[in-house]
Amino acid sequence: MFESLSNLFRSFSLLRHPEVRKSLGEMRFRQILLAEIKKKYPGAKLDDGIEWVAYEQNRLILGERVSICHGCILAFGDEQNGFGEIHIGSDTWIGQYNNLRASGFGGDIKIGSHCLISQFCSLIGSNHMIGRDKLIMNQGPDKKRVGVVLNDDVWLGVGVSIMPGVSIEVGAVIGANSVVTESVPACEIWAGCPARKIGERS
Repeated sequence: MFESLSNLFRSFSLLRHPEVRKSLGEMRFRQILLAEIKKKYPGAKLDDGIEWVAYEQNRLILGERVSICHGCILAFGDEQNGFGEIHIGSDTWIGQYNNLRASGFGGDIKIGSHCLISQFCSLIGSNHMIGRDKLIMNQGPDKKRVGVVLNDDVWLGVGVSIMPGVSIEVGAVIGANSVVTESVPACEIWAGCPARKIGERS
């Protein structure tokens, strides 16, 4: 009994530290945000450990029964590069630790229905321009290649990166650790860095 009370008072004493109060405040904010999203999309399975960067209601559209697992980052852009949207179709499963990064100027991420996205994949809505006249970080997005589209029934293996301007057509499969820099036709199997066609679904 005495030990339990001692631990309780020790826990309360930690609240004097600004870092602890800040961390608790951030956790509370994330919980409120997650509750708001779950209320809007009651059929979705959304893990507590998702990071929502620059989330606004109009920037996210979820279909029925979407699953997004722990450790995923859904980033909707920033003030410098503009804000984009993330659309995820019904019955799509997004595994742990995936990185979906939308941006402004057409850099939306659109994922169809019945897709499987394995762990540690990145879908990148835009890249920086790389002219020599100024620092890369100050150049803003390259508007010639923006947005990522995954159509229905697409499977991304673990560690896949999808670059801006790429569309993956219905039923395509992308092998693990591939970097996809060009659009993939329906039902083809691609792999490699950069990814190339290695087969077709039978």
